[in-house]
Amino acid sequence: VSRESQQLTEDDRLCQAPPLFHIFGLVFGLLSFLLADAKVYLPESIHSSDLIRTIEENRCTVYHAVPTMILMLLESSDFKPEKVASVRCSMLAGAPTSPAQMKHMQEMMPGNHFMQVYGLSEIAPATITEYGDTQEHLLDTVGKPVICCELMIRDINTVKECAPGEVGEILIKGFNMMLGYYKNPEATAQIIDANGWLHTGDLGTLDEEGYVTVRGRSKNLLLTSSGQNIYPEEIESKLNNMPYVSESLIVLQHEKLVALIYPDFDDAFAHGLQQTDIQKVMEQNRIELNQQLPNYSQISKIKIHFEEFEKTAKKSIKRFMYQEAKG
Repeated sequence: VSRESQQLTEDDRLCQAPPLFHIFGLVFGLLSFLLADAKVYLPESIHSSDLIRTIEENRCTVYHAVPTMILMLLESSDFKPEKVASVRCSMLAGAPTSPAQMKHMQEMMPGNHFMQVYGLSEIAPATITEYGDTQEHLLDTVGKPVICCELMIRDINTVKECAPGEVGEILIKGFNMMLGYYKNPEATAQIIDANGWLHTGDLGTLDEEGYVTVRGRSKNLLLTSSGQNIYPEEIESKLNNMPYVSESLIVLQHEKLVALIYPDFDDAFAHGLQQTDIQKVMEQNRIELNQQLPNYSQISKIKIHFEEFEKTAKKSIKRFMYQEAKG
């Protein structure tokens, strides 16, 4: 499935950024290219200069990376479009890509066909945007379930299958699903139910055409006293693409949404901004963002963080550390 979706031939050459112990690097990268009798090149490191050098020197036709790797590559002083012009296809996985980020990638690498992939270590691939999909599908979805997978959206309260467009937990099953966690049947039983469905913990929707949109993690869902569901990742995705925002978190404090922001201080200072200027820019970002959001999910306050948020080994923010937004 992975080989065919990338339309691989023996003439293809992959720049393999994700590690081979990760399901992305192992299945989409190494195994898919072995099946196609194609070449795989491993960069010396994931630093942008090494990635660009690997692509340029080997005329790589395919590039695999998490979205942040490509974004950092595009911002690198070593980047020139002609150095990566050989790449015809880039596969993105491991983290969501916002529409603004995707458009930026397309503008900087115009000859590159980008593909979104959704999956887990426990089952992958689950969905892929194909070559024939529209720009709208690429920007707003993670594609359709692959032929070896079944996918269902189930209401987290009623435990019934959701109608098209309704948000629920993403459940998947297929022959590419794990047998279970090693010597841990209790953990296996918590994620795979009696009917063979793997419960991803991700929230999403399935439209009438069969395309999947991931809305966020069920454990990150914010529920207001009025009963409104708020998906913080969707707001953060928009906020992270606003001026001088490096990363952000949306938390609920006293029934009000608060945006915790770690600014891109280097960029701000390089453009002559002072600390008070940065605060004013963030407040303007808040006002502009609220114009795009429904009333119940508007941000009431901005709080600046002066250090990067604590991350897990997978570079996900440790949300539990920031739920009390003081100040």
